This record gives sequence, C-alpha cells and structure tokens, in this order.
Amino acid sequence: MTTFDRRRAIALALAAALAPVAASRGARAQVITGHLIAPPAAPMIYRRQVSRELVDGNRFSVARDFAVRFEPFAGGYSVRGEQLAVAVEAPPALARFADLERQRDESGLFPIALDAFGRILEENVSGIAGEGSEIERAFSEALAALSALGLPSSESEMWQRFVGAVHAAGQGITAYLPVDLFAPAAVPRREEQNIALPGGGEGMVSTMFSGETDRATGLMRAAEREVTTETEGSRRTTVEHWTLAHAR
Repeated sequence: MTTFDRRRAIALALAAALAPVAASRGARAQVITGHLIAPPAAPMIYRRQVSRELVDGNRFSVARDFAVRFEPFAGGYSVRGEQLAVAVEAPPALARFADLERQRDESGLFPIALDAFGRILEENVSGIAGEGSEIERAFSEALAALSALGLPSSESEMWQRFVGAVHAAGQGITAYLPVDLFAPAAVPRREEQNIALPGGGEGMVSTMFSGETDRATGLMRAAEREVTTETEGSRRTTVEHWTLAHAR
C-alpha cells in the first residue's frame, strides 16, 4: 500500500469512527414531563451561561440574560425574547474574542415554540436538538468540517485533526437546546458516544443533563448540561447553566 493509499485508508477509517454509533442511550426515549405548563403573563428573565475548558486548563465563560414572554397559541406557547445583557470571563490572551462575544446579540434564538407540556417543537425551530440526537448532530457537523479540510499531508496531522474533531463535536453539542429545557424531566439523563481512534485507541463524548422545575408554573427553574470529551491524554468539559425567573 502506498503512502497516499495508507493515508486515504486512515481517512476512511476516521470517517467511519465518527459515525454516530451510540454506546449508551440512557433515558432519552421519554423527556416529556407529563405535566401541563402554566407560564405567567408577565415577562421573565432567562439566563444561559456557557463555560468552556480551554487547552491550557483556563476557562472561557459567557453569560447572557434575556427578557422573555410566553405567548399562548393553539396547543402551546411561543417564547419570545430579547437580549438584555452579556458578561464574559476570559484569559487576557483572549481579550479580543471576549470583546466579540460582548458585541454579539443572540436574540435571534427566539421565538421558540413549545407544546402544552413545555417541550420544544423542533419542527418549528431551527437549532433545536431532538431526543438523544445532540451527539449525532454535533458529530455530523464536525465530520463535515473535517472533510472540507481535504486530505492531510501526514498521519500525524490526520491524528491531530481527528482529536480536534472529537473535541469540536463536544463543543458543537452546545449549539442545540435540550428538547425539554423549559420543562425538564425529574430524572437526570446521560448520553455517551464511544469513538474508535486510529491505532486502536478510544475516545468518548458524554452529556449529562439535569434540571428542576417551579411547582407553580411547571417551568424550568434551573438546568445544567455538562459535555465531556475524552481522547487519549486529553479531556475537556463544557458546562451550560440555565435559569428562568420572574422579572423584578
């Protein structure tokens, strides 16, 4: 086998390894709480904070506050929102990126359509993950980005790209909201994706989602998702935290 054919074989093996073959599905089948939500007519404050672990162990954190309203429609609610504030914590070396985050407005996330149980209606909203599909969709996007780079010139570079794609998949999961974010199930759920690495090694991307609801409204009071990516000698975590509270 020529060097070129060997690299191409590795590339094909890499693509197969990134295919969505779940090792564990946990309790993804049912995320509907079974309780009707009763959102207040008054505005609420929705906050999302994302903290990403960097290569050097530092963290890059962004928190955004939104004023949101739940407007009823036949069979559910439309969540409409507008960004109010943003706070960024980052190492000095990433000051430029921190400034870009402060300037970015994510009001485009809204409106979000919910059914009567608070479950996100994914067919009406882009950027929303279906049940248990966060890892599969993130890996598909990471693989597409990897393929767009073309065939690398060395197996070492191939390995570096592979590890990068694993971590990118973990980061990409945060682009999709949990389907039951606004009315989380009582039982935390975990999803894992094992990945066969070239050379016989193994990597993994895992997510853990949990939340608590307000008894009066049935809506999420607080929720958290932790995404962990692991390859040989490398482990990173991204933590998302959401809160929903009455506006003062």
